[in-house]
Amino acid sequence: MAMSLVEKSRLVSSFWKDAPAPCPKHAVPMRAFFVERVYKPQIVMVCPKGEMFRFDQKPKQIEFSRPHLKTMALDAQERESPSCPQDFTPLVVFRTPAKFLPVGWDYTFVCPTCLSFGQWVDTGRPEEDVTAAPKVKKEAPAFHDETIPLPKRMEMAKDGDLKLKLYAAMAQTDCTACGYDCEGYAAAIAAGTEKDPNLCVPGKEETARVVKDLLKGTGLPAATA
Repeated sequence: MAMSLVEKSRLVSSFWKDAPAPCPKHAVPMRAFFVERVYKPQIVMVCPKGEMFRFDQKPKQIEFSRPHLKTMALDAQERESPSCPQDFTPLVVFRTPAKFLPVGWDYTFVCPTCLSFGQWVDTGRPEEDVTAAPKVKKEAPAFHDETIPLPKRMEMAKDGDLKLKLYAAMAQTDCTACGYDCEGYAAAIAAGTEKDPNLCVPGKEETARVVKDLLKGTGLPAATA
């Protein structure tokens, strides 16, 4: 049966959140599993009444962070096309009248490739959980260039402290999909306030592996994640 992008995204999201995935046709919970392979990894859902659904995942689904959603809402308002930080595919943007404002818009963003998603609800109030846009740094480190390969960046930062090395390990795109810019994410891990070392979406497994190696023996919360 045909489903909209939003409906597909909700089903895939339920899988990653370990929540029941109801069959859109029969409204009964489906059995779901992940088929891990190099070519077209998929989530497969099977309804007890015979329906089967397959969703390609490249390489996974994410829920966009609040700072990243704020940026994408601004892009959508300025008629720019927001793109997915995971595979750089242009997002499908749904705009609906704001729920809390008489004049305003709410936005839903869905990636047609990996089904990543997020929703910006315009309440008209300041968002306390949204970090302000990162200030332009006058003197960024020489390695703060996404075109420089990761091994070279790590070589350039080898004499620095843990925070600098973690900064060099990030993808250097400042996409904010992790909830920070690259330097802020590194600083939060080094300070022990961020416990998840796997949030750098553009850096993927390569960055995650280097970050975990850097954290070995530090006793920081992210070292045990």
